[in-house]
Amino acid sequence: MSHAYVVRPKVDKSGETEKIRYYGVPVTSGQVSTEQLATCISTRCTLSRGEILAAIIEIGREIQFQLDMGYTINLHGIGTLFLSAGSEGYENPKDCTPHRVKAKRLCIKADPEMKKFMKRLKFERWK
Repeated sequence: MSHAYVVRPKVDKSGETEKIRYYGVPVTSGQVSTEQLATCISTRCTLSRGEILAAIIEIGREIQFQLDMGYTINLHGIGTLFLSAGSEGYENPKDCTPHRVKAKRLCIKADPEMKKFMKRLKFERWK
């Protein structure tokens, strides 16, 4: 099976003159909800859809708790989740107070199994 992509133009402003470059960008097929994910998983194991759904919801809550405690989270077969945070720049270090530092995004560093999967992905141009 292959993953769809489209070609999009982007302006390259890194040189003296602006150039248009074309890049392959993946196209999603849609979004799978937590409920749909639980249903799919329940067909492959002995857990019920409800048990899986409850586990997914609790995993989300526990990830938030562990991130709040300052930990990263390693999910086998997926990768390590961690927070990206930052602030504006200040001339005086004392001005960089806790309320000025904000979480920016949740990041993931793919584990070796996920990296192998990504290397095997095939792409097909979408019309």
